[in-house]
Amino acid sequence: MAAGYSVSMTEVKNMLIREGMYLIENDEDIAKMLDVMVRFYSADALFGWLCDNKYDETVVKNIMRAALYLMPNTIAYADSADFNAVAAWVPPGYKGLSVIQYIRNGAYELYKHRGFKIINRLLTYQRCASKMHRNITGHKDWYLFSYAVNPDCDSFEYSEKILRPITKYGWDRGEACYCEVTSDTGINIMKAAGFQVRDQGRIPGSSVNYYGVMV
Repeated sequence: MAAGYSVSMTEVKNMLIREGMYLIENDEDIAKMLDVMVRFYSADALFGWLCDNKYDETVVKNIMRAALYLMPNTIAYADSADFNAVAAWVPPGYKGLSVIQYIRNGAYELYKHRGFKIINRLLTYQRCASKMHRNITGHKDWYLFSYAVNPDCDSFEYSEKILRPITKYGWDRGEACYCEVTSDTGINIMKAAGFQVRDQGRIPGSSVNYYGVMV
């Protein structure tokens, strides 16, 4: 376990299994998770801006894949083996990805595919989001890197189902749960799951608003 983490990964995984969740722990399952994510985020303002207003599933998969493999102690799971909904959390202490690590483990593929512009935009958003995260929680929270619901399913029903196990676990331990949201639909979904907006901003050079939400 990395320094600064006081959470037992085994304890959390056992809790998720008791709650009926399906743990994502191999490359095949990660591929299924990414498929749900790229469909769910097809209308998200952030990813539209990153892709220069033309959504590109290959680009979004590369962004998500690199982050999932690099973030420390990531806990990823689905609602079931059917992958109706998925979520990836990082325990308290996460302070953002290392830019150098990210470039070595995925950003170069983005550069080859879309050029330096997307790398610059990613770094711009990362700086903004990290600053908001630090100001709101001091990184003393369960960080929801991403969640997604199969577009064929009810977003509100499955979002609440996929988020509840960790938000309840954090609440019982006196720990906040936090994430950034970049769409109006996402705000409504997170509010329905018990999150509240704590701050908002706009990515420089864009029309994309982002919100820090916490429960």
